[in-house]
Amino acid sequence: MSYLNEALKGKRVLVTGATGFIGGRLAQRLAAEEGAIVTGLGRNLAKASFLAEAGVTLQPVDLRDEAGLHTAVTGQDIIFHVAAWVGGGRMKDDPTEAMALNVTAVETLIRLAYETDVKRVVTVSSIAAYGRPNKLEIDEATPLDTTQADVYGRTKALGDNRARELGAGLGQEVVVVRPALVYGPRSAAWTVGLVKLIQNGTPVLFGDGLGHAWPVYIDNLIDGMLLTAMQSTATGKAFNFCDTAVPWQTFMGYYGQICGKKPRRLPFWTARLLADANSLFKLGLPLNQERLKFLTRRSIYPTQKAETVLGYRARVPLAEGMERTAVWLRESGLVK
Repeated sequence: MSYLNEALKGKRVLVTGATGFIGGRLAQRLAAEEGAIVTGLGRNLAKASFLAEAGVTLQPVDLRDEAGLHTAVTGQDIIFHVAAWVGGGRMKDDPTEAMALNVTAVETLIRLAYETDVKRVVTVSSIAAYGRPNKLEIDEATPLDTTQADVYGRTKALGDNRARELGAGLGQEVVVVRPALVYGPRSAAWTVGLVKLIQNGTPVLFGDGLGHAWPVYIDNLIDGMLLTAMQSTATGKAFNFCDTAVPWQTFMGYYGQICGKKPRRLPFWTARLLADANSLFKLGLPLNQERLKFLTRRSIYPTQKAETVLGYRARVPLAEGMERTAVWLRESGLVK
């Protein structure tokens, strides 16, 4: 069923990062539910058979290939730029690649969109672009932290600012989306990764576990992204997308129930000592003082702007989102 009452039917839509988690679900819904004519860009097309089944045309175009991007962009009505450098694995500690994918590629796509008469570009940033501001309510008026130590957050902030600056300068319609922690079926970071940590007995809760998690269910995010593509009042603006903030013990508790294993907790003082030792002795643990601060903060990322400007409402509450996620995890053999 179409979320936008077929407003995108017949529109030519390009999705970068279509073989990834967010881009894949977006491309699938655009083609299968909204009736759009979708082209998906990605590098590992072998894992995207579900997109071909939905009617998505897949092309193996690298974001650093300007000629290939020009060909892909030409004739499109809307571009969703989802592909990004996220860090971890083979991309770990590579600021050069991060700049190329999170900043330069954004600039290139917006410039090419302007040159080829694409109506609108929706580019995906992140709440990580805000850094760690010392305030409880982090809305879209909060300045982005372009000097933060975290490579992902820093380059997302730079790309976010540049997208809106370049769009305004060229007169190209640009909208920026800032998702929180996107979970649900196929989420590597905030579903599969967390489940594996709990299954392995790795500590995932620190101190009282009452620091905030900021989950957003994948289809809630896609709803918001679809709205940003069509609402004329969205042009030049940025929007947070986050479901209701919940304590980490609540968020991890759902995964613990799915796994049948209680999430492991560390006292805060122990975690601080471990984070210091990790930094000092290069232990390679996924814990440092910045991450500990992230896991114990109680900030919120309000979505009033999206609700007012776009008419956005989160349709899938956390309990239902976790039920859907549990079904997928079992069907995928990731939990019994």
